[in-house]
Amino acid sequence: MSIDPHQADPAGWLADQRRHAPRMLKRLLLTALADAPLALLQAALLAWLAANLLAGQGRLWTPAALLLLTLAVRALAGAARARFSAGAAADISLAIRERVAGALLRGAGGAMTPGEASTALLEQAEAVGRYHAGFAVQRRVASLATLLFLVAAFAVDWVVGLIFLCTAPLIPLFMMLVGTGAQRAADRQLESLRFLGGYFLDRLRGVLTLRAFAREEAERQAVDIANGEYRRRTMKVLRIAFLTSAVLELFAALSVALVALYVGLHLLNLVAFGPGPALDFGTGLWLLLLAPEFYQPLRQLAAGYHDRAAAQAAADTLAPLLADHTDTDATPSAGPIAAEAERHPAAPTAPSKAALALEGLSFRYADGEGEPLFESLDAQVAAGECLVLRGDSGTGKSTLLKVIAGLLPADGGQVLHDGRPAPRLNQATGRLAWAGQHPWFLHGTVAENLRLVAPEADDAALEHVLADCGLADLPAGLATPLDENGGGLSGGQGRRLALARALLSPAPLLLLDEPTAELDEDLEARIVAALAARKGERTLVIATHSPALAALADRSVWLGGEAHE
Repeated sequence: MSIDPHQADPAGWLADQRRHAPRMLKRLLLTALADAPLALLQAALLAWLAANLLAGQGRLWTPAALLLLTLAVRALAGAARARFSAGAAADISLAIRERVAGALLRGAGGAMTPGEASTALLEQAEAVGRYHAGFAVQRRVASLATLLFLVAAFAVDWVVGLIFLCTAPLIPLFMMLVGTGAQRAADRQLESLRFLGGYFLDRLRGVLTLRAFAREEAERQAVDIANGEYRRRTMKVLRIAFLTSAVLELFAALSVALVALYVGLHLLNLVAFGPGPALDFGTGLWLLLLAPEFYQPLRQLAAGYHDRAAAQAAADTLAPLLADHTDTDATPSAGPIAAEAERHPAAPTAPSKAALALEGLSFRYADGEGEPLFESLDAQVAAGECLVLRGDSGTGKSTLLKVIAGLLPADGGQVLHDGRPAPRLNQATGRLAWAGQHPWFLHGTVAENLRLVAPEADDAALEHVLADCGLADLPAGLATPLDENGGGLSGGQGRRLALARALLSPAPLLLLDEPTAELDEDLEARIVAALAARKGERTLVIATHSPALAALADRSVWLGGEAHE
C-alpha cells in the first residue's frame, strides 16, 4: 500500500486532482489566455475604425476586415475554451468516480450510507471537475490578463492605469470577504444533499413495509420536509452567489464609469492632468473600450467562486475516503471493468492445494432465536475439486454459499480462500464467481452482461458458453436486451445466463446455487457436462438437490445431517 502525501490534506488532495486531465487543462489555459490579447486588439481596431469614420478620411476596409477577423478568432477561441473546459471537467470527474467506486468496493467507505456514497460518486466528483475546469483556470487567467491590461493602460495613460490599479483589488477583496459565508452555506447544502439521498433510498427500500402499516402519507410528508430543507439551503447558496456577483458588478460598473468620466472630461478639455493633448478621440475610445474588458476576467473569477466552495466541501469527504489506496489507483484507468480485467489473468492461475477451507463455521439468523442453521462445520476442497452441498430445502445450502462468498457474516469460525480469510462483499478480489437463483444484470444486452467478467472475449467465446448453458436459441442472440431483473428472458434462462457469466469468468472458484433447478433432463445433462468439463480447471462449490449434479462431487457436505467427504 502507498499513501499519497496529498491525500490526508483536503486542500492538497483537491489541488492534486488536476493530474487526471493535464493535457486538456493545458489546452484550456492556452485558449483562455488568448482572450486578453485578442480583446486588446479588438478594442484598438474598433477605435481605429471609429476615429477614421468620424474624421471622414482614411481607408475603412483595412480596420473593418481586421476587426471581423479578430472577432472570428476570438469566437473560435471562446468555443475551444468551452469545449476544453467541458472535457477537462468530465475527465477529472470520471477519474475521481472510478477511484471512489474502487474505494467503496474495498470497504473504505464502510461508515457511509448508500445516499452518502451516491452523493460522493455523482455530485461531489462533479464539483471537483467543475472547480478545476472553471475557477482554478480562471484564477490564473485573471492574474495574467489583469497584468497585461495594466501594462497596456499605463503605456497609454497613467491616469487610467492608476484607476484600474486602485479599483481592481476591490473585486477579489469582496470575493474573499464573502468566501467564509459561501463555504459554510455550501457545506450545509452538501450535508443536506447526503442526508436526503440516504433518507429517500431508505424509504424506497421499505416501501412495502410502509404500505403495510399505512405510513405512506406520513413518510411522503417527511420526504417533502427533507426536500424543502435541501431546497432552502440550495437557494441560500445561490443567493450568496448572486448577491456577490451583483456587488462585484456594481464595483466594475462604477470603475468603468470613472474611466468614461475622465476620458470625456479630457476630450472636452475640462481637465488638465494626464497625457494632455496626446489623448485624442481614438485613444480615448480605446481606453473606454478597454475598461469593461479589464474587469471581465475578475468578474468571471468571482462568478465561479461558489464552485470553489463546493469543491472544498467535496474534498473534505473525498480526501479521507481515498486516503488509503494502492499504487494502481495513483493513475487513471480505463474504467472499473478494465481495472477488474487487469486484476484477472487471461486464464485462471493454479491456486494452492487447499483452495477452500471451512473451519468451525457457524451461522444463525440475525434475530438470534432458534438453533443455528449450521454449527462447527469443517470442510476442505483442493484446487480443481467439486464440493456439493446437499440437504433438504431450508437446511441452509444457499446461506452457506453466501457465507463462503462473503455475502453474509459467519457467527463463528472462518472461511479461507487459498489460505487467506474470505473477503467481504465490498472487498471483491476476483477470486470467485457467483451464480445464484435470483441473478442481477445490468441494463443492456446479453453480450454486455457477459463481458462484465471477460471484457476481451469475442463473440465466438460468448456464443460457446451460451451453447454450453442451453442458451443458443435466444431471440436475438447476443443482442438480446435485458433489464436489471433479467426481463427479456424467462426465469430459467436468467439463471442459466448467470451460470454462463460465472463459467466465462476467469475466477478459479465457482459458487453455484441450484444451477439445474426446474430444467428438463436434456438441459440438465448439458449443464452437468459443461461443469464436468471444467472440473480440474476450476474449484466448484454447488448447492443442489439434483442426483446428476451430485455425481460430480469429490466431496459432499450434508446440511441437516452428517457431513460426508
